[in-house]
Amino acid sequence: MIKRIKGLFSKTDDEGILVRRSRTGGVARRLERYAEAAALAEGGAQDLAREIIRREIRERPKILVVAHGSTFSTGLVEYAVGLAKRMGYEIVALNCAGVDRQRSGAHLKELFQDFKGRAAQGVAFLASRASEEGVPVSHVVRPDSVAQCVRALEREMSRLQIVLTEPEATRELGAATSIPVFAVTG
Repeated sequence: MIKRIKGLFSKTDDEGILVRRSRTGGVARRLERYAEAAALAEGGAQDLAREIIRREIRERPKILVVAHGSTFSTGLVEYAVGLAKRMGYEIVALNCAGVDRQRSGAHLKELFQDFKGRAAQGVAFLASRASEEGVPVSHVVRPDSVAQCVRALEREMSRLQIVLTEPEATRELGAATSIPVFAVTG
């Protein structure tokens, strides 16, 4: 047991002790954070334990809004912003390039860089509407397919509650996620 608790920590040069977190999702991730805080508190690091709990409590639930390509439709944006405002959620905007990682090369990197630029322009309307309504937004651009991107974010992010997308992207998702997926039509 002590070895497992010690495995949660790694020393850094300037900052003392840094807590490592695994890539579990949802409830399991939250429970893991609370267990870390309990172990730290029992070990005498009450301030660090309090900070972990404070961060966990402050963190809002999230809505993942998946674009079709590099753009978000007006209907999807309005629905996502309205829902996030009513529910007190944060929005995570996602653009998936659908680049085949099996084929690597400068050409594919160049295509992905171009896609990232178009995605940054495409999320501007969503970010603007969310800002007007006081809804926090973050933006993620990934090279993979929609299903791979959503699966990865489900593992990486805590408090991801809902996935909103265009009907076209819903077909790609299939059964790729355990989070409810809703297609928003214009």
